[in-house]
Amino acid sequence: MQSSSKVSQLNQTDNKLVEVENLVVRFPILDNGHRAYIRPVDEVSFTIDSGEVLALVGESGSGKSTIAKALLRIVEPQSGTIRVQGNDVTHWRGGRLTTYRKNVQMVFQDPFGSLNPVRTVEHHIAYPLQKHRHLHGRALRDMVGSLLERVGLTPVEETRVKYPHELSGGQRQRVAIARALAVNPKFLVADEPISMLDVSIRAGILKLLNELRSEFNLGYLYITHDLASARYFGHRIMVLYGGKVMETAPSHELIRNPSHPYTRLLLAATPGSGLDGPLPETSNQAPSLIEGRTGCPFAERCPLVVDACRKEDPPVVRLSEGHEVACHVV
Repeated sequence: MQSSSKVSQLNQTDNKLVEVENLVVRFPILDNGHRAYIRPVDEVSFTIDSGEVLALVGESGSGKSTIAKALLRIVEPQSGTIRVQGNDVTHWRGGRLTTYRKNVQMVFQDPFGSLNPVRTVEHHIAYPLQKHRHLHGRALRDMVGSLLERVGLTPVEETRVKYPHELSGGQRQRVAIARALAVNPKFLVADEPISMLDVSIRAGILKLLNELRSEFNLGYLYITHDLASARYFGHRIMVLYGGKVMETAPSHELIRNPSHPYTRLLLAATPGSGLDGPLPETSNQAPSLIEGRTGCPFAERCPLVVDACRKEDPPVVRLSEGHEVACHVV
């Protein structure tokens, strides 16, 4: 195996930053005492360019965080391909995986749970700088200060010696963002980074993430259940249900012209939609994730369901440039 010191950096010349093709993640379960498998991510494909934000939306259990963990190589894909800057990283291990993780970082949902409560702010940011960029002494201290200032945590000298419990939720999330930036990543996975924050400070965090995207040409996979923030922050929106992609479109197009029945239900459930009364769905039954399932996962809840929806996987229909929907009826 090639030593980590000889592992090359990711290719910097490829046009596409992230390319995911037919990604499948499965987990074993016991079904009536017999071993079986579920597929929380089932044949998912998408691309993300440098400087682009792909917003991934869907209800809890739809597979959003599992996709994130597969991209971070926290879980091993069963099949499919993950390419970052032209490199197939799907099954990288050892030194190559360490190199990969310098280029792909994550901002977690819980800003308190993602930080060590017995370590100072300075320690959280200094550790990746020491491990991956080999900074020490004055250079390390200066870089920590620079990162704290860049994410708006001032005065720097007071902030660096504080512990997570001494910070607000928004400040803790800024520490997490500074830690992610410390290794000069090319791509960030932001897994519901504002859902546990006060409403008053959510816009500030999204504004910071957008500024960093522009300044460093970062690509983002922005995971959320909030269509309003997806429209504000995302260039494109991908709608996920039961581990499968229902619809993908530019943000303004999807909000203005939702085509899949599930996308329409999500928009109807959004505050301010104008819907008065119950959602127009036929059931609240959760989708089957069992391996070998057939048909559309949304069939049991869909108000437009036809026989083919329960028997056959829906075809992907291209409605316009960048707008695709997986639906028999559409």
